[in-house]
Amino acid sequence: MTVDVPKSEPEESKRFLPRWVFFLAVPGFLGPLLILAFIFRTEIAHDEARCPYVQVSERALSADVRVREERRSCVPDVEERRYSAVRAVGAASEEAIVLGRRRLPRDAFLGPKYVWQAQLRDDGQVYVEVDCPGHPKAVFREGTPEEEASGVSAGSADPAR
Repeated sequence: MTVDVPKSEPEESKRFLPRWVFFLAVPGFLGPLLILAFIFRTEIAHDEARCPYVQVSERALSADVRVREERRSCVPDVEERRYSAVRAVGAASEEAIVLGRRRLPRDAFLGPKYVWQAQLRDDGQVYVEVDCPGHPKAVFREGTPEEEASGVSAGSADPAR
């Protein structure tokens, strides 16, 4: 008399999920982690304490208003430019207000096609237009006293205003 002993099930049938689900799930978990690591790396690199700005140029708009252009390169082949309005406050002090920043490939800021212009409008606001080849033109402004009082940041503006 022979007794039929049930054979153990193959290892694959004991798995909770089929193997193909793991092949789909692993990139789904690793992809976002890699993206977050890239973001942390580039943003931490642009910390002002680790990578300070260096003044590139300065343009006088009036006796007490100037616009300062500063740059830094914290990640290879990427450069960030910062544009600040510097106003005289009293006889011996001044106040710098950051108008805007551009972080682009280093080549965008090279050559004669890179142009930035600053002007002091009739309403007393400083406007800065930055034109880099191959990138949209950016316009930055200070903001009105009403915007500053309400906590609204002026940021980019329409150049027609």
